[in-house]
Amino acid sequence: MSFIRSCLVFVIAGLLASAPFLSAETVAKPSATASAQKFGPYEVLTFDKAVLFDVKVDEKGDIYLMLQPDQVAAQITIKISMQKGAAYRKWFNGEESWVAQQNSTGRTAGVWSDRVQTSATYIEYWVGGKCFLHLKKMSQ
Repeated sequence: MSFIRSCLVFVIAGLLASAPFLSAETVAKPSATASAQKFGPYEVLTFDKAVLFDVKVDEKGDIYLMLQPDQVAAQITIKISMQKGAAYRKWFNGEESWVAQQNSTGRTAGVWSDRVQTSATYIEYWVGGKCFLHLKKMSQ
């Protein structure tokens, strides 16, 4: 029995050693062959773990973010479109980029914030000129 256990430990250690290292800066971009990460009716196209801790979508379709603790002061803008690569839609205030309200009111680490509700198919969250979250609505 101990021989078999030793062999299993050796095999598992070899598999782990050959696995690629994933840092906190890894951006999840699901490929066409991999099953995509989803939040409610949204498929994740881009998810930057260096900025974002988690996403949730409630029963009304409101999207909430939880940022990494060192990113709670980030200045977030949100852009929406109906088709991938299409021109951005304007928000109700006439602007193409929505400036997150929590930019001025502040966020707390470990707390859901930056609630967004939209009928747009594509939603992009930006910080520092970089898209850190890109969602595609799969169903209504």
